[in-house]
Amino acid sequence: MIECSLFERRANIHSKVHAKYLDKYLGFKIPKIEVKLQQKYRSYDQSADQSNKKKHFEGTQTWIGLHPQALQTPYNDIYEVLESIKTHDIETVVDIGAGYGRVGLVTSAIFPKASFLGYEILSKRRDEANRVFKLHGLDNCELVLQNVLEESFQLPDADVYFIYDFSELDDICTILDELSERLIDKSFFLITKGDRIDYLIAKKYKEFWRANGYLQFKELKVYSSHIDLKQE
Repeated sequence: MIECSLFERRANIHSKVHAKYLDKYLGFKIPKIEVKLQQKYRSYDQSADQSNKKKHFEGTQTWIGLHPQALQTPYNDIYEVLESIKTHDIETVVDIGAGYGRVGLVTSAIFPKASFLGYEILSKRRDEANRVFKLHGLDNCELVLQNVLEESFQLPDADVYFIYDFSELDDICTILDELSERLIDKSFFLITKGDRIDYLIAKKYKEFWRANGYLQFKELKVYSSHIDLKQE
């Protein structure tokens, strides 16, 4: 079992530096994997030209070429947002665009009886996350290889959904449309990160905000249909 204290914020260390050390402590080999991905695929910010023979990864945005500590949300932030809802009965957490599964590791510490399911488009990231889950005996955590934009994809029911700016606005709307419909008869937390998500909820999906406001933790926002979430 992973102790909650690992993810607590330290006053004398930046959250991204803390995350880098913690990745190594937990057994991740993220920099090595990201270098291999960049050797095979064009970086997210590179345009096509004759001098660059590599292609972009086919499918949704993968953010290959982004620094590992910019690619992922710091453990401190994930911990604080999940800690804010720890009094609720959380049984299932779903992460859309899970990267290396940091949310799963923090979930297992705060909600040891809950199950975590993450969706990731790159097999190398998926495999590494599952390797680390297994290393720490986290049988309740799993990353699966899945493009969530495929028509056949069915978003499972969950108590908590994590979603970030994983793609273009229309793609993000595909997921938010589904979750918006569930607000009618289901209670869940929606944890978001990114300018595109913020814009969409403010302009098109105000029902998430109206349900009960939101709480903000650094770059993360948590929306809820639970009546005891206080608006800030």
